[in-house]
Amino acid sequence: MRILSDENPALEEKIVSLIELGNSLNTDKDHALALCEYEKAWALLPEPKLEWEMIGSWLAGSFYTAYFGLSDFESAKYWAELQLKAESSDIDTAPLIDLGMVCFELGDKDASYRYLNKAYQYGKERAFKERPKKYLDFYLAEKKNLSLIHISEPTRPY
Repeated sequence: MRILSDENPALEEKIVSLIELGNSLNTDKDHALALCEYEKAWALLPEPKLEWEMIGSWLAGSFYTAYFGLSDFESAKYWAELQLKAESSDIDTAPLIDLGMVCFELGDKDASYRYLNKAYQYGKERAFKERPKKYLDFYLAEKKNLSLIHISEPTRPY
């Protein structure tokens, strides 16, 4: 991973400013305007965009949040996948939960469970703390169903 502030601090400052403005707009539920700011930041971010420590992942996560807020789940999934690709920490559960949530909304319950399970493995219920409860409820119900299915399967004599 490269650090943009080491190579071009003025550019990093400009990009961070755009992301922060976008995040403020996103918080105010003005997702479309937030996306405009994220697009400006993305255009300024040098290639390879996902290799910049923190900024690539943060920006991809910001895009994800705006698209998720607009219920554009296909676009949200694209950005969640980029966010996970750009993540430099093996224990950050946010990209996994983001993917689990968007897969749930797209009706892909198997993929949703897999991503949420990975996040749960790292952070247990704490990883879901600031997320809508329905995703943790879904995960726990699926986990319970899978363990019941496994227990109830008869053993075959050989």
